Formats: sequence, C-alpha cells, structure tokens
Amino acid sequence: MENSFIVLIVAGITGVVIGIGIALLFLRSGSGNQASASKVEAQLKDYQEQVENHFAKTSELIDDLTNSYKNVFEHLSESAQSLLTEEQIQQQIENRKGRQVTLSYLQDASHEVDTQTPSTEEAVVDDTERV
Repeated sequence: MENSFIVLIVAGITGVVIGIGIALLFLRSGSGNQASASKVEAQLKDYQEQVENHFAKTSELIDDLTNSYKNVFEHLSESAQSLLTEEQIQQQIENRKGRQVTLSYLQDASHEVDTQTPSTEEAVVDDTERV
C-alpha cells in the first residue's frame, strides 16, 4: 500500500507539473497572439493615416491645378479680348462651334499659325463662349 501511495503522489505531482507546463504554453502563445494583434492594428492605423494624407494631398493638388487652369484661362481671355477684333472673335466662334478644345487640336492648330490666327486664341474664344 505504501508503494501505491507513493506512486499516486508521484503521478499527481507529475500531472500537476505537466498541467502547469501546458497552461504556460497556452498563456505564452496567447500573449504572442495579443502582441501580434496589436502590431497588426498599429500597421492598419498607420496605413489608414497614409491613405488619409494621400487623399488630402491629392485634393490640394487638384485645387492648385484648378486655380492654375483658371488663371491661364483668364489670361488667355483677356489677351483675346485685347488682341482680336470683334470680327476675328466671331469667326473663331463659328470655326469652333460644337467642338471641344483638346491638346491634339491645339497641336494641329499650331501648325496652321502662318495662315490663321494663333491656336491659343481659338481655344480662348471657344472657352469664352462656354462661360
């Protein structure tokens, strides 16, 4: 009986030690997952901040582009008013009626500068009509 009792105590102690070892393993792996989850959350927050900054900067650049276009348009409009006669303005309006001003149009028109009025003036007259 004495041997049985010692075997029982040793088996109990061994079971407790094994149980504590397994519990520690689970706790460590759980805290590793916690740290990993915190790291992923921090990365996500950083990414979201980068996206926010990207779109804020893009918005500013589009505003700058819009203002630059407006300034160029106003400059060309003022120049067209002072450099073209009323007859030339009317002729350019008729020539451009229903057509959009595109870069390819401006490039093609620049080759015809010798025989016609400058293409930038044509573009200004067309845009003036839309305003």
